Amino acid sequence: MSFTMVIDDAVVSAQHLFSSYGKTIIVPGRDIEMNASQADALIIRSRTQINETLLQNNPRIRFIGSTVVGLDHVDLDACQRHGVTFYSAQGCNARSVAEYVITQIITYTMQRNTTFAQLTLGIVGVGHVGSQVQHLAEALGIRCLLNDPPKSASQPAFTQTPLNDLLSQSDIVTLHTPLTHIGEHPSYHLINPQTLAHIKAQALFINAARGDIVDEKALLRRPDLTLVTDCWHHEPDINDALLQRSALATPHIAGHAWDAKFRGGQMVSKALADWRKVPYTLLPAPENTINITPITTTDNVAQLNNILQQVYDFAQDDAQLRSAKSADRAKVFEDYRRHYPMRREWSTVQTSTEGLNTIVKQWLEKMSFNIRKI
Repeated sequence: MSFTMVIDDAVVSAQHLFSSYGKTIIVPGRDIEMNASQADALIIRSRTQINETLLQNNPRIRFIGSTVVGLDHVDLDACQRHGVTFYSAQGCNARSVAEYVITQIITYTMQRNTTFAQLTLGIVGVGHVGSQVQHLAEALGIRCLLNDPPKSASQPAFTQTPLNDLLSQSDIVTLHTPLTHIGEHPSYHLINPQTLAHIKAQALFINAARGDIVDEKALLRRPDLTLVTDCWHHEPDINDALLQRSALATPHIAGHAWDAKFRGGQMVSKALADWRKVPYTLLPAPENTINITPITTTDNVAQLNNILQQVYDFAQDDAQLRSAKSADRAKVFEDYRRHYPMRREWSTVQTSTEGLNTIVKQWLEKMSFNIRKI
């Protein structure tokens, strides 16, 4: 019997990444369960629920690979009970999410007519994504405060700021914790009426982690905050009031850069090869495809912001979600994620030196842009 993989059709380059291992059946994520009886392995994204029932009904499954980083769609205990090897592409989209967050911070800085050096950024959760956000923010000269109790407990050298102190001192707060309900430091409703009371008036509040980390009803009682919302309670049936209150509202796409999705597939492909003890061939991503010409201005933040808007304008994501009728919004949310426009990470972007301010050139180099004459 040939080795058969049922694969979510949202996995980028699935046929190229997995066909050498056996037969591929590529279907929408919502149809994976109905095809699971044919599978020795499932290659999934976040919309497929791995639970006791699925594994009990499909004993042929021996390997499950998730090309996304969240774990709240997978019952890890059930996998262990059924002898199923599970692999998650942890960190694959960290850079993509960090670029989304930094783009919003730069836009906020320009709109507030301030400088990076005048800002304090509070990062809640300093794992794969939070660390990338810290790296990029500090490259711009933004002061960062960090909060991550599990990391602090396991890494004595890590210095953290208590959560309420971080919230009260930060001009910008961004969330990057996993969603957990149990343990010493559960993150479910970490942002609640009590913690929200500590956030500065007029602060920028970004949720590109998980919707249920935030008590949305309590958040809506802080009309003075500027909200950027990418993650929502009860996705795709999102809160219309929160949508209207958010300066930028996007359908959980912060990590959806093409490079992040391709990287997630690469990581799962290698994990499957290692598990099967077969050769793995690394497939390279496409070469640089985006050329940017800066606007001429003496305003460094405005020039940097314009470059990032040329790379990708997140307003188009907001417009798709916001323009949908309330009754259709859940479908639009899901469809847009499945058919997301091409967006590349900054390392694939070439920026012309023509008209580029010296300080902006330094920022871009630290942010992994390619600077050259075009």
